[in-house]
Amino acid sequence: MARPEATSDDELLDAADRVLMTEGPSRFTLGKAAEAAGVSAATYIKRFGSKERLFLRLSQRWVVSLDGELTAAVRGIDSPMQRLRAVALHSYHDLDNPLTASKQLAALAIDLQNDEMCGWLHVGWGHVRRHLEGHAQAAVNAGQLVDRTAPAQLARIVSTAMEGGCLAWSVHPEGSLIERLSTDLDALLSGWSTQKEDGHG
Repeated sequence: MARPEATSDDELLDAADRVLMTEGPSRFTLGKAAEAAGVSAATYIKRFGSKERLFLRLSQRWVVSLDGELTAAVRGIDSPMQRLRAVALHSYHDLDNPLTASKQLAALAIDLQNDEMCGWLHVGWGHVRRHLEGHAQAAVNAGQLVDRTAPAQLARIVSTAMEGGCLAWSVHPEGSLIERLSTDLDALLSGWSTQKEDGHG
């Protein structure tokens, strides 16, 4: 039974996101999202207008939530280097599923083909780089990264490596995405590390 007044936009978006990740954008329908949310398709049309506008809202919500999520991801972590690692890997935990890897690629393709969604993706990745840059600078100050480290450049290199690694894994999802990215990240950071993390080395 439809409960449009009792179901929040966030609940509708949560349901739509789940369907998008399991079905992919080509098989996604407002009807499937409505079934997952326990409402009618008309509720989605009334709230969001169309499938494209719904995808845009999902992109916007992701960007708006990023700063809070990235801040929470490092809460309680003392080491700047470990904070940098936590931020670098944060966005990929939910993507570590071989069964939905192709759907992830398809969703990214949709973002890249739509100017508005691509713009929000650019903003979101910018938030990630800003957090990475801050932790990289803190790691330099703590002596965990060499003095010649350029934090903004390192942030860009790390974010590019993580996005590229996720893309490559999605094409051939063998093993754990997080384990692969974590190993690659350690190898990458070793070029800047002083081996003094947490005061040891």
